[in-house]
Amino acid sequence: AGEDGRFELVNGVAYAMAGAKEGHNVIGSNVQTALVPAGKKSGCRTTSSDTGILTGPDSVRYPDVVVDCGPRNQGAATASMPTIIVEVSSPGTAVFDYGAKLREYQKLSSVEVVIQIESEIAFVQVHRRSGDEWTEETFESMEDVIDLPRISTKLALSEIYDTVDVSPRVRLQVVRNDHSSTM
Repeated sequence: AGEDGRFELVNGVAYAMAGAKEGHNVIGSNVQTALVPAGKKSGCRTTSSDTGILTGPDSVRYPDVVVDCGPRNQGAATASMPTIIVEVSSPGTAVFDYGAKLREYQKLSSVEVVIQIESEIAFVQVHRRSGDEWTEETFESMEDVIDLPRISTKLALSEIYDTVDVSPRVRLQVVRNDHSSTM
């Protein structure tokens, strides 16, 4: 508090958060806009990256979009019951978003879904709680639709990436050399 810039608190250490590029911000806005109506109908609130998530006694993370289904508290700086968490990853943040942050979110009992969205390629990973286990789904086509039953809605990749130019994920191909040389 009182410092210029934005910070995340991780195990008691404040880390500066870099500013995001336009594509990242547009994706976050697209997701928030798509989830707000369904969240309201389900008694939840959908907020932006200024809503913190307490991931530990001395850790606060700031995902790009949060669906909070806990009691309303207009003065709160953190979500009381984060249910759906959305992280938009950039090349420089992906290693953190897919590693430590994901594990921290998955430890929270209220979190049912973590959506990780790549900002420069059409690639979305959805992590869902199923009892005590987590499953993972991958979506890469603009025709793909992500089901979000907690707030009775669906989120299409075409909505996520609306007005953002992204490329398909590069696929590596295995090339076999069947030519053997004999001596």
